[in-house]
Amino acid sequence: MDSRTRACNLRSPTSKPQVSTALRRWLVADLEAARDRLTGGVLSAIPPDRMAETVDGGGVPPVYALWHMTRHHDVAINGVLRGRGQVVQDFTDHIGVSDQLWRGLSEGADHDLVAVLQPEAVADYAIATINATIAWIREDAPLDTLETVPDSPAVLTAMGTPEDDFDWLYDMWSGKPNQWFLSWEAHGHTVTHTGELVSLRNRMGLSPF
Repeated sequence: MDSRTRACNLRSPTSKPQVSTALRRWLVADLEAARDRLTGGVLSAIPPDRMAETVDGGGVPPVYALWHMTRHHDVAINGVLRGRGQVVQDFTDHIGVSDQLWRGLSEGADHDLVAVLQPEAVADYAIATINATIAWIREDAPLDTLETVPDSPAVLTAMGTPEDDFDWLYDMWSGKPNQWFLSWEAHGHTVTHTGELVSLRNRMGLSPF
């Protein structure tokens, strides 16, 4: 095969599905690893009855960090990218909250919310949300639209997210392409807060090491 034929083959349409398959596998592997770190390093280590504790006399309780992490993932992927109902709707009967689901999008702990959240249900919700994204990417996520810019402010508004209190979130999400929501809100944000949860676990004296 001469160099001209090789170059044509690299540009041929038959090579595109291979790239798409490789990208899907990469995205799925990253999310599966994030889910397994969360399950093995946090959810299996912190007992449900300790998830609402504040560490060192203050800070963010583990259940709130988990809720916050999952709400961002759910809203970003299912609300913004997929334009479908969020996974949380399957859990509102037993998670402890059924309305004002924008609560939790803030980094700072909402302690009134912490008081009603059910830790085991929040854990189930977190894993279900990640698994739903994994299944979507594996099966039919339109990876050819990663550069498209979605109307994320409309999704936040439809949820009733107060613009005065969450102007930073509206600004952060506005103008971002689909790729950003997938790489940051689904994966990077999950990994970041899993690290926070591991730190909380250790400070609670629950490190397995």
